[in-house]
Order: sequence, then C-alpha cells, then structure tokens
Amino acid sequence: MRLLEHEVKSLLSELGVPVPRGVLAKRPEEAKRAAEEIGVRVVVKAQVPVGRRGKAGGVRVVDGPEEAEEAARQILSMDVWGHRPDSVLVEEAVEIAEEYYAGAILDRSARKMVLMTTRYGGMDIEESVATHPEALAKEWVSPLLGLAQFQVRRLAWNITRERGLAREIQSIISSLWEFIRRYDCLMAEINPLALTADGRLVALDARAEVDDNSLYRHPEFKKRAVATNPREREAEETGIAYVELDGDVGTMANGAGLAMATMDLVAEVGGRPANFCDVGGGASAKAVEAAMRIITSNPRVRVVLVNALCGITSGENVSRGLAEAVSSLGLSPDALVVRLEGFKAREGAEILREAGIGVYKNPMEAVREAVEKASKGR
Repeated sequence: MRLLEHEVKSLLSELGVPVPRGVLAKRPEEAKRAAEEIGVRVVVKAQVPVGRRGKAGGVRVVDGPEEAEEAARQILSMDVWGHRPDSVLVEEAVEIAEEYYAGAILDRSARKMVLMTTRYGGMDIEESVATHPEALAKEWVSPLLGLAQFQVRRLAWNITRERGLAREIQSIISSLWEFIRRYDCLMAEINPLALTADGRLVALDARAEVDDNSLYRHPEFKKRAVATNPREREAEETGIAYVELDGDVGTMANGAGLAMATMDLVAEVGGRPANFCDVGGGASAKAVEAAMRIITSNPRVRVVLVNALCGITSGENVSRGLAEAVSSLGLSPDALVVRLEGFKAREGAEILREAGIGVYKNPMEAVREAVEKASKGR
C-alpha cells in the first residue's frame, strides 16, 4: 500500500528527518486556520498516493490564509490523476537553493534494497537521471548485514563534498533506511531533499510503499489496508489482480507471469506501463470487460495492450469481452492493441476485426504498436 505524503513525513520526522512545518486539513476552513497558524507563505498539497501532483494542479503556493482556503477548496474538488483527495497538507513555503534526491527501491533480481542518491533532484527526476546518469550513486543493502556506514558516506558524498552538509545528509540517509526497515517498505524516497537559502536541509516531499504482506505487523496501517486507489479497490472486489503504475500504456494479460513479461516488453521498447493486470487463466468475457473498464478509467492511459495466450480460457471469450468493453464504454477501437494466440484464437481474431480492433500474433509487433500509439498521444 502507498502511504500519503503527510504519513511518510510524520514517520520520518519521528526518526529525525527535518520536514517543513505543516498541518493536515480536510476542509477549506481548516486550511485557512492552518495558514494562519503557520504564519508565513504556504504550500497547499493534495494528499493522494501518486506522484506528479503539481502537473495536475494538486500543489499550490499561496500568500495568505484566504488564498490557502480557496486553493484547498479547489484541490479538494478536483481529480488528481484519477484520485479525489480527501485532505490537503498545508506547509510553510521555503526558499530553495538546491534540490537533491535520496531514495530506495526493492531490486527483485538482486533480492536486496538498493539505495540511491543524486544531486539532481526535484520534478522530472527520471529525466534528470537520464540526462546525468553519472551523478546517480547506488548501494545495495545486505538483508543480513544491513546498511553499512561506508555505504552511507558514499551516498552522501555523491551529493556534496562539503563535510558539514555531507554529515547531515548521512544522518538523513540513515534515518531513511531505518524507516524502510521498520515499516517494510518496497519503495521510499525523499524528493526533493532541499537545501534552503538559509542553509537548512528539509524533506520537501516524501513518499513510500509498504509491502502488503507485512501489514499484519503494522496495525497503524491496517485501517488503510483497503486499496486507496479506487481502481485497485474495484479490482480487488471484482477478483482481478491489478496494481497501478505511473505510465500511459495500459496492460492486460491472462496469467501473472505473462502480465509481468508484457510490462517488461513495454519498458524494453521505450514505453511506460500504466498498470499490472492479470485477469486469470480462465477469464470469462465478463471479467475481461470489467478489467477493461478499470484500466481505461485511469486518465493517464492512452492505449491498452492486451496480451492473451489462451489455453484454459478461450480466445473467443477474451475477444468477446474486449469487443463488449469497446462498445459499452464508448472506447475508440484504435486505442486497443491485442496479441491473441492459442485456443480458439482464430475465432477470437474474427470478433476483434469485426469490432475494428487491431490483432497480432507476434507479441513484439503488438507491443511496439501500442507504445507508438501512446507516444503519439502525448
């Protein structure tokens, strides 16, 4: 489960990570009182479990309590990448001198967490890393030995060689690792870790994802164990395995292994998968239609790639569900690319062609077509 920004900052603060002064507000008038309490220029931030909130209008810098109230009113009524925020975080605005990045993610191939730092933090971190790959430092942490101090020093010195500042960053990295270890995180990051004009280090934004399998150890999160994302919640209720990501190529497959391989292929040819979705080996037409409804309700999705290798299920069932989804949801057939192979694939392909949906036998051809269509829509 993904934690909200205010939750992550609260927990990091308990571990000694400096964060801006902030107050959580659920109503516009609460945001106004929070701005009055803070007493300086403030930032009003939507509390949703996704990134790129600023690009969606979910982050506003305001000059006073009245403006904070109006900003909160607008943000609480808007849709932020498919999420309706039920609260905003009102924080002091700080003057930023430099922006750094410190984060960690589970490297499943190495079976270890990998910690990373770069001196090029802030918005569009992926593009910054692509532009300055030499500036990204990585340290894999032994699950038996834990994070070593020499690794902490390397990560901090990758950001700065100024000794006093490096020591502060070391302390923050150690606290970040303790947070990851204590709360069983699959991912956690501070971005940006800002150096302010008056020389302070503060975690301006932070996010984390906790391993669902560890929730029995964390009663503090159990009440939020139900998926925060409405699409993930609907998929859970429908019996469909669905996990949302940050890309724009929706994916669906009938089998967990095939679904993961499909996402890998999308990434391999330069695309960004918007989700993991496994409708199951024996998926019915109804389940396929439901999965399409969930995937396409994500506003980031520009095209849906379906990779169906039929054995237990029938190619006819898969194709019928897709055709019905296109019709009932009012989707453009051009926004759907299907690779269909296996049991009754020929009959299924006829159903798809009659609905105007492109169908392929070769998976790489389908993947390239889907990624190309998504890139044209950006």
